[in-house]
Amino acid sequence: MKKLLIVAAMATAFAGINAQAASDGKIDFTGELIANTCNVSVNGGTENATILLPAVGTSKLATLGQTAGETQFTMDLTSCEGDATKVAAYFTQGDTVNADGRLTNQTAQTAGGATNVTLELLDYSNNTTGSVIDVGDGSQTTTAKFADIETGAAALLYAVRYYATGESTAGAVTSHVYYNLQYK
Repeated sequence: MKKLLIVAAMATAFAGINAQAASDGKIDFTGELIANTCNVSVNGGTENATILLPAVGTSKLATLGQTAGETQFTMDLTSCEGDATKVAAYFTQGDTVNADGRLTNQTAQTAGGATNVTLELLDYSNNTTGSVIDVGDGSQTTTAKFADIETGAAALLYAVRYYATGESTAGAVTSHVYYNLQYK
């Protein structure tokens, strides 16, 4: 019994030594709270929307990098209040975003799901040629097209399209993305 108590005391002493080890580094966090707000309506609905892409043949998505089925959508912003004069959407890293900043097909691993296809987002806010959005990448804070909200309203134009990651197979394609509004 005495030996068990000695072993327990030594284990407790060693645990205390490990807990007091020197730190390896420091992480600082900074942020900002702003008083800006805008009401969002996607394609005339609410801030949550479903965008329906057209059905396209797998022959249009037969090799890596081919795109098809581009579908535009608009985020209408109204009742914008606060000191900011510009706004853009920031598409955040989420459970569907792959390493390339595209949205994975959530039905690819289920019966009836298309394979070798992802979804790619495009920003059309300030031009007629869409710029590919790297979803979840911090560069969106500088590369996004910011719209003027000095009048209290703006329309942000985006698009989504199929993107082949190889020879696609027929089936359902579903995914989603989260967004926040960024102001400046």
